[in-house]
Amino acid sequence: MQVGGIGRVIVWSGGSLWIGRALARSEWHAHHAIQLCLGLSGQVRFCGEPDRQWSAYGGAFIPSDLGHEFDAVGTVVAHLFCEPESALGRSLLTRFGRERIVAVPSMEIEEPARRLGMAFDEGAPDEDLEAMALDLLHGLAGSVPSKAVDSRIARATLFIGQHLAEPLELEDVARHVGLSPSRFRHLFVAETGISFRAYVLWTRLQRALQLGFGGASWTDAAHATNFADSAHLSRTMHRMYGYAPTAIRQEIPAAARPLTA
Repeated sequence: MQVGGIGRVIVWSGGSLWIGRALARSEWHAHHAIQLCLGLSGQVRFCGEPDRQWSAYGGAFIPSDLGHEFDAVGTVVAHLFCEPESALGRSLLTRFGRERIVAVPSMEIEEPARRLGMAFDEGAPDEDLEAMALDLLHGLAGSVPSKAVDSRIARATLFIGQHLAEPLELEDVARHVGLSPSRFRHLFVAETGISFRAYVLWTRLQRALQLGFGGASWTDAAHATNFADSAHLSRTMHRMYGYAPTAIRQEIPAAARPLTA
């Protein structure tokens, strides 16, 4: 299988950072997370809906659930993801919009991107890179106000996250938050932008990636999140991220490398 990139993938609750050198163009895909892509050693190119035209960016904001392709072969890049249901995600969508890929002002990202790239080069620990990524996203969101997610949907997403290893049926989650299935189905789409089934699959994938990139085998990660097997997990990631899990080569941080004579 062609290697899509080599670097580090750090996944936390509600977001992730994928940082390293891109080695292959992605295929067309769409993911539920909001994405901020930074070219740390050059520009990056995206082709997205609705115009399907390729454009180059120093930094690009990609709204949730928007189909796109990515190309930055040979370039060191940072992909920052966050959930659109979060307060941070809603503020970012309020500022940058939901319809198309947009350029992020260079004056707002140049210095934090430089610091992030330097920390990566120096082999900073995961928690430091995570903190820098979140600071960057919060800086872009600023004080842009956002409407809070409906409390019943917030309880539903929390319940989903706590039961990823089990079968999850819409009727059971609707009952948990005190709504009829039909009302819950409508409200869930209105608040999250995607169907209940699609959201559950997305959330299972994020947890599986957290486990797999954290050191578990992809088979164990798949079983822990109710995927049929590692092949099912791989197909799902390929559809949502444009790459299979095994196309990303993890780079061991300098601080964690064994000493050699």
